[in-house]
Amino acid sequence: MSGCDKILNQLRSDDSESVRDAAFVAGSEKMECAVPELIRHIQEGNLGVQEAADRALRVIRGKKTVQTVIPLLASEEAPVRNAAMDILREIAEDDLESVMSQLGSTDPDLRIFVSDILGSSNSLFAVAPLCDALLKDEEVNVRYQAAVSLGELGFSDAADSLIQALEDEEWVQFSVIEALTKIGAAQTAGALVRALGHSTPLVASMIVEALGEMGDLKIVPLLIEQMATAPAPLQNKICRAVVQLLGDKTLELLPAEKRDQFNNALLAALEDEDEQIQLAALRGLSTAKGDEATQKVMSTVATFNVDRDTDKLIAAVECLAHLGCNNAMLDVFLDDNELALRVAAEAVSRMSEDEMKKAIPTLLSVFNDKGLFVQRDLITVLVKAASSSEEMFFQNMLNEHTDELIIKKALYFLGENTNSPKSAEMIFEMLSHESFEVKDAALEAAIAMNNEMLWIRFVSRVESEDATERMMAVYALGKSMNDVHVELLKEALSDPVVDVRLVALEGLIALSSEPATLVDQVQALLHDSNRDIRLAVIDMIGKTQSEIYQTDLIEALNDEDDWVAIRAIEHLSALHTDEVVEPLLNVFAARSVLVQHKVVKMLGKMGTERCFGALLTMMSHDDPEICEAAERAADQIRSR
Repeated sequence: MSGCDKILNQLRSDDSESVRDAAFVAGSEKMECAVPELIRHIQEGNLGVQEAADRALRVIRGKKTVQTVIPLLASEEAPVRNAAMDILREIAEDDLESVMSQLGSTDPDLRIFVSDILGSSNSLFAVAPLCDALLKDEEVNVRYQAAVSLGELGFSDAADSLIQALEDEEWVQFSVIEALTKIGAAQTAGALVRALGHSTPLVASMIVEALGEMGDLKIVPLLIEQMATAPAPLQNKICRAVVQLLGDKTLELLPAEKRDQFNNALLAALEDEDEQIQLAALRGLSTAKGDEATQKVMSTVATFNVDRDTDKLIAAVECLAHLGCNNAMLDVFLDDNELALRVAAEAVSRMSEDEMKKAIPTLLSVFNDKGLFVQRDLITVLVKAASSSEEMFFQNMLNEHTDELIIKKALYFLGENTNSPKSAEMIFEMLSHESFEVKDAALEAAIAMNNEMLWIRFVSRVESEDATERMMAVYALGKSMNDVHVELLKEALSDPVVDVRLVALEGLIALSSEPATLVDQVQALLHDSNRDIRLAVIDMIGKTQSEIYQTDLIEALNDEDDWVAIRAIEHLSALHTDEVVEPLLNVFAARSVLVQHKVVKMLGKMGTERCFGALLTMMSHDDPEICEAAERAADQIRSR
């Protein structure tokens, strides 16, 4: 018995498992003789057998398979028809002529199925018969599917026929427009614009959306011309398409007459209910000039929902920021609408410094009349753009206001922009504020002010009985950029409070031009009984990436705490020198699995030849997880 006969007998068996096995063999051996039996099982078998037969037919392929599957398209059972369509979508190219011949069938459903299948053929030969079906078939659904398939194929050869089909009924026009968008042929955009004048509102809307996606700049003048006669909804769609095509910045390059016409249309488009159109209008108006645009945007903002319209609010802020600080913008601050005020304040804060300065007199005059949230937004602008001549306003904020955010911003302004004795005194007083955040802001302001009186007070506070005062004083002296304070900071290394010692070391590292002079202090702190001190010291000296501290980091590898050792490993690996490899290997041999994994990872990160050799050795480790980690690290080096 031949192999084919054996498989055919198996396929005729009543045993489902035997049939599935035979179908698998028939597919893998590409046995065309099995095709009729496989077709039978597609129609009659249980689900498992059907799937096996389906897979086999897809593998066998060929003309015979195509010709044998085609009749299943006429089956009265939907699952059989669907299976046949799926198979033919994959193998139709093996005998396109047989498939295309079915477009002449008297059965419209069969013609629809075949049109669908041809869309998956990826063959230029399918274009002509599909174009023929598109223009001549009497059944609207066949024409619709032909257009869809031409779009799926994407060949520009179909463009002329698709353009002709723009004269078809609305249902077909939808698929034609989508197909033309996908194909994007040179003649497509102009044809779509010409079709606008005699299309239904729905089709016209779809055409405009398609034009926006196609990116053909040549059609922009044509679209703008269409706006003069287009109904309002279509005009708004055109606005969105033009903004998509040109982008907000390129809109400025339109001729003055067209730009004015387009800006007027954008103002109207702000009232459209479609969020995407509103967003496009806001983008487009960012290049407009004058109060009218600002007024319209602000009146539109008043209709937004803060929770629901986040994207539109962001777009409105960006638009207003580009429009600048004109009279209409200043008028907003005289009103009491909180949303409008906050949007306006945010917009001004994003303008250039010169534009922001225009708003300062108005903001100062209305500040005390506004609610807290608005005041917070206003002071952000004031801090950015006010001059030192407004020092008294910010001093008043420290005296009169209770809101921490406003106090912190006032402190920042005074520290960065003033140096008067009164402001210095007020900042120093704020170091005693009940809020830690305000204290921090006051400390940074005092450092930024760089006032001699303040430095004298910080020096005296190093001896304070209050640990917080000592810590702030030591921190400030460390940030002073004046090495005259080095000896005071060295004394602070012996402070009984952990945080003071840490801040002192941080300041010393920043001030010392000779790191070697700090070795003794670093050594002492590396043996501090407090683990957090040791961790912090490792971080401080590690971040310097100075070879001066290499020995200290190596010593820290022997710290009793795994996390201190791990932090030292991380910083040593950042030095990228083979001198640290041997100490890392010694740690690997003696420490916990956690430390071992960190060593492996850091060797891979360092990536030297010595590291690679060490990782190869680690691949034979007793712990399989260490072996895997070493292999990954070695692969990391090898892939560079």
